[in-house]
Amino acid sequence: MTPTTPWWREPTRAQWTSFAAAWAGWVLDAFDFTVFLLVMPEIAKEFGMSMTATAGSIALTLLFRLGGGLLAGTAADRWGRKLPLMISIVGFALCDGAVALAPSFGWVLALRTLFGLFMGAEWTSGATLAMENWPERSRGIASGILQGSWAIGHMLAGAASALVVPTWGWRALFVVAALPALLVLPIRAWVPESADWERARETKSGGSWREVFSADVLARIVWGSAALAAGFGMYYGLTGLQAVLLKTTMGMDAQGVARMVFVFNVGMLAGAISWGTLASRKGPIFALMVPSLLLLPALPLFTGVVPGWAALGALLGGAFGAGISGVTPLLLTSLFPAHIRARCVGIVYHAGAFPAAFVPMGTSALANEGGLGLARAILAVAGTSALLIVAVLLLKPRGGLADAAATETTAAAVPH
Repeated sequence: MTPTTPWWREPTRAQWTSFAAAWAGWVLDAFDFTVFLLVMPEIAKEFGMSMTATAGSIALTLLFRLGGGLLAGTAADRWGRKLPLMISIVGFALCDGAVALAPSFGWVLALRTLFGLFMGAEWTSGATLAMENWPERSRGIASGILQGSWAIGHMLAGAASALVVPTWGWRALFVVAALPALLVLPIRAWVPESADWERARETKSGGSWREVFSADVLARIVWGSAALAAGFGMYYGLTGLQAVLLKTTMGMDAQGVARMVFVFNVGMLAGAISWGTLASRKGPIFALMVPSLLLLPALPLFTGVVPGWAALGALLGGAFGAGISGVTPLLLTSLFPAHIRARCVGIVYHAGAFPAAFVPMGTSALANEGGLGLARAILAVAGTSALLIVAVLLLKPRGGLADAAATETTAAAVPH
């Protein structure tokens, strides 16, 4: 029987509060991560670094996300989801804020590397808390809205960059980035612990690492990590050097870059909600394949290879290339049982981010040392990643989420 209650009226106040905390945490995480991308040219100029070396700092940030995901996943399965979430938010905000005082590029590298550790911890604990506390029938929509919050943070970063940098310089932008630490106060006061974790704690001791690496679970971990790696490669292929492309190749000023970032993230937000909703109806495999393939004809517009269509390219790039992230929370949290879920989600998400950590630096090298130019290098990297996503999805392990029926029943089959 089809439920008569609208999906948005089904969650309780506590469920909305948990979701809002995770959503806000990811918005602020996106803001703090993206401000660096937007001022890389200014940082490289001040410290006399090449753009390839500056892009290498993104690699360090993303590499350390895996460590943060593992630590937060272990802590979240043992002590609950709230504590790692609060610690991670304070950590990434303070690390990014300290960049404003960095006396050398070495300090920038160190602080952004530590930022990656806390960034990895935030997604693992926040996504798990949000999805576990949400009603089953609308988790696809919630997944899209949750992951789409990254677009909000990205847009806010673009707006802040346009307002702050021309007047006060790039360092002032990182002072603003320290403000998310205040979010821990309402989380501590009003956000309840995950109901799934509470129930799992009553019946199990927390699950052993031996179970995490059992054959069935390990197959899902490997497959999920490969799919996420291709997805991250596509996202960072598009965004890692987008600001550099807009400022150099396309000759835009800070306001022009902010407009393109805004359009891109409008597309991402709309895409994340759309593909997350589609995943609930047609299955995550279908919901990931469609936008990955649709991105390919949009790439020449996004990169300016076909001139005059940059705004449309940014919109479509966000909707197809970044919007697929709306499927991620639903896909990953549905793959694993509650007592080992945070660890498995942390491993998959951040093991996927690990190889993608080299994408911005590799794209820069391909553009400069490889002689392609930045626009064609971005097109090649993002397009190859999109095709890899489709290839990985076709190799899904037995028992993976293959179709709509599987998606609709998996959440109910997972212990709650």
